[in-house]
Amino acid sequence: MQDVSTLLLDSTQRLLSDLSERNASRTADAADLSADWHQIEEMGLPLAFVDEAHGGLGLDQKTAFELVRMCGRHVLAHPIVETMLANHFSVTAGGALCDGPVHSLGKLTRMQQELAALARAMQMAGALETILAMTISHVEERSQFGRPIAKFQAVQHSLALLASEVAAATAAADHAVGRFEEDADTATLAIGIARARIGEACSKVSALAHQLHGAIGYTREHRLHHFTTAVWKWRDEFGTQSWWTRRVGQMVLANGRGEFWPMVTSA
Repeated sequence: MQDVSTLLLDSTQRLLSDLSERNASRTADAADLSADWHQIEEMGLPLAFVDEAHGGLGLDQKTAFELVRMCGRHVLAHPIVETMLANHFSVTAGGALCDGPVHSLGKLTRMQQELAALARAMQMAGALETILAMTISHVEERSQFGRPIAKFQAVQHSLALLASEVAAATAAADHAVGRFEEDADTATLAIGIARARIGEACSKVSALAHQLHGAIGYTREHRLHHFTTAVWKWRDEFGTQSWWTRRVGQMVLANGRGEFWPMVTSA
């Protein structure tokens, strides 16, 4: 299974990179989007969370969520993650696989919302990683006063802050996935912490990245704003940052002040 998972991840990375480059170089029409979605379905990505017994890929949770992270690294017009979740929710409820892309999941149960919120956390983590890589590349290539702006101390300081936010967000998402894989019923707190922390990181990373890019980051030709607007949208889905922050507060205080520190040290 490990070899199969590695092969799938490598193939998915190549496919999403190709689709991202194609989408950036042309204005996609209905025929283009349909052809792209056919490739996505051929790869089996919409079936990442479906077991083999129901026609899915039968992946472990870690690999499935890694595919979600990859989808975040390449912001496309296709609702890949939404369709992954819709297929999972449908088959676990005794229904059939979805026919084509699913753009909206509708009303969710508590457990479904938590899985969807965790998937969005991993998607945002992937997007933040791309924003960081994009920003590093930009400050190394752009020059002022005869040297790359990456050599200036103020730029290095801002880049360090950006990188630390991405690292913290990614760590929170990975921890939540690990807890979810261990026991989905007890992963609510970890998911809430991940969503609250990543929501905070999205604001700081977006501001720093646009500051370091300057006006070019807002232009239609540049990809940065596609990622920053995506994470702004995603952080409000399946529970906003403030909603998850309140949820975390309620959970950690539910057992009284005497249990707060043991909970923190055992996390």
